[in-house]
Amino acid sequence: MTLVPVVLLALLAAGAVLLLARASSEDAAAGDESPWESFRRGLRARREPDAEQAQAAAAAAVEPRDVSLADFLRANVQEGDGYLHVEELTEDLHRAAQTLRVRRGA
Repeated sequence: MTLVPVVLLALLAAGAVLLLARASSEDAAAGDESPWESFRRGLRARREPDAEQAQAAAAAAVEPRDVSLADFLRANVQEGDGYLHVEELTEDLHRAAQTLRVRRGA
């Protein structure tokens, strides 16, 4: 019996939120849609998703694969030089310092 007042209070709070949202949407620009229209548009999009939404849903429905960290790192190894080259950074810093000295006249 204590559940009924809690449910009624929750419904009353939800109604108050909708009323406040409606009042604030009327204060907004004329081109904006009301919360009710936005809710209905969202329901329509859920029933009849466009191609992009269908692709996103299909991608989200794919079962994940369990892979160990070692296997994952082995599969994604890239051969060649690393991204960071200390020699190039050192040369760039020296060049920038020389340019700064020339501009300051030192």
